[in-house]
Amino acid sequence: MIIRYEDLLSAFKKGLRNGNWRKLSSLEKALYRVALAYAKIKRKIVNSNLVREILKILEKLRFSLASKVFNAGLERVRELLTLYERKGVFKWCPQLKEWLLDPSYILWLGVNQHNNIISL
Repeated sequence: MIIRYEDLLSAFKKGLRNGNWRKLSSLEKALYRVALAYAKIKRKIVNSNLVREILKILEKLRFSLASKVFNAGLERVRELLTLYERKGVFKWCPQLKEWLLDPSYILWLGVNQHNNIISL
């Protein structure tokens, strides 16, 4: 796997905007800054050990509540799709599949999933 400078820079900017940069440890920040400087010169990072560590940091930087909620909604949609397919619901209501794949509905399902987790 290869990490390009542009990817590192965009994740860095996003992490600054969403506040995740502050949540990183000082060691992670230092490693990321060094990797960013190195990638600026060489344009990419190819060392597998370094790439593995940088990917962990990238995941932390890109994390947002909105993505967590949307992923929870996607997971629920996958469950519903398999359940409804097995029960034959799409035979008598074919437009339901389109409704389930609507991004607004996926977000709504994710919000409900997230609220159910919090209330437990």
